[in-house]
Amino acid sequence: MIHTPVALLTLAGFALLLMAMARHQQDWLRRKLAPRTGRLLRIGGFGLLGAAFIAAGTGFGWAYGTVAWFGWLSFSAVLTLTAHTNRERILARLRR
Repeated sequence: MIHTPVALLTLAGFALLLMAMARHQQDWLRRKLAPRTGRLLRIGGFGLLGAAFIAAGTGFGWAYGTVAWFGWLSFSAVLTLTAHTNRERILARLRR
């Protein structure tokens, strides 16, 4: 059952890291956020990835938890990249 929180934490962490970049803010929000907000998003993203590591380590044991964490990192990175690549379709559906 620990897979769900680890997956959600890594996905949210990568989403925050994506939104921390000014170029991607322009793509998704059509504006750039303040530099302080970008720093907070970056800190939050890395914090969530760290929290996912701790959750995986305590839930599975540190040996298997590290492997599971890397697996969820890979899956979440691919999912975030896919969403970013298809952002125009996603935004068009949200506007309906």
